[in-house]
Amino acid sequence: MLPEERNHWLATHILPHEGDVRSWLRRFSGIESDDIIQQAWVELAEADHASIRFPRAWFFAVARNLVLQHYRKARIVSFDSLTDFSGAEIPDQGQAVERSVTARQELRFLDQVARDLPDRCRDVFVLRRFYGYSQRECALHLNVSENVVEKQLARALRIIGMAYAGRDLPAQGGGHGPGDLRTGKSNA
Repeated sequence: MLPEERNHWLATHILPHEGDVRSWLRRFSGIESDDIIQQAWVELAEADHASIRFPRAWFFAVARNLVLQHYRKARIVSFDSLTDFSGAEIPDQGQAVERSVTARQELRFLDQVARDLPDRCRDVFVLRRFYGYSQRECALHLNVSENVVEKQLARALRIIGMAYAGRDLPAQGGGHGPGDLRTGKSNA
């Protein structure tokens, strides 16, 4: 699978469920949900997506396994943690149909905005946000300085923020749109 296809698959099938997984992870004591999510993204990015029939359930299963690994590595697990884990049912997918439709629309918009980013910006954004590269790893991978990575990520986030802000504005004349996405400059 090409990196663009992988990114698109992750954005459309996994990203909509990150909020639910984060909420579910908050139930566990001694767990840093950001760390679990970061590790899950790495595993999700490396997996064979063609064999995954239920991406949401798969995302929860990966997170669940990472929580168990965390507790195993800790070697000392409080009774509260075990109780939290046994009582933490994975939320029913039926309750999220409307949220799923909205999330898919959001992802399509984000996918288009990301595709319109300048090449270096897009590369940094994808490596940092989708693959979980550290700033240093990203710099080494792209053969640039960490300062360039930091600036390009900030630029990408600014452009994406402007695109969302422009989308939410009512259609009015006078250049109130997202601006020039390639440069990150506003038309306002």
